[in-house]
Amino acid sequence: MRVRSIVLIVVSLMLLVFSIGCAKQEPPAPAAPAAPAAPALDGKTLFDNKCGVCHGIDRATIRTETKEKWASIVKDMQGKKADWISDAEAAKIVEFLVAEHGKK
Repeated sequence: MRVRSIVLIVVSLMLLVFSIGCAKQEPPAPAAPAAPAAPALDGKTLFDNKCGVCHGIDRATIRTETKEKWASIVKDMQGKKADWISDAEAAKIVEFLVAEHGKK
């Protein structure tokens, strides 16, 4: 009988501790800080990252073209894979190509 009373008391205490532990509310987690904006890339870096996937700078340096021709070439490349080169990135790439390999 005494063992039964002790077991009942221990089980009751365990249930009490369990219910108190489950009743605790965790404070809300702090909001994650906003990710910093990606740094703006220059035309050469964009050329290396976007155009260099298929061909290197050596392919661009073997020729010199007008700004209009470079813009046309980059526009054609934009059409090869949708959303790979944005219009803003294309403009920077064209400016780089004109500055480095444009007809004077």
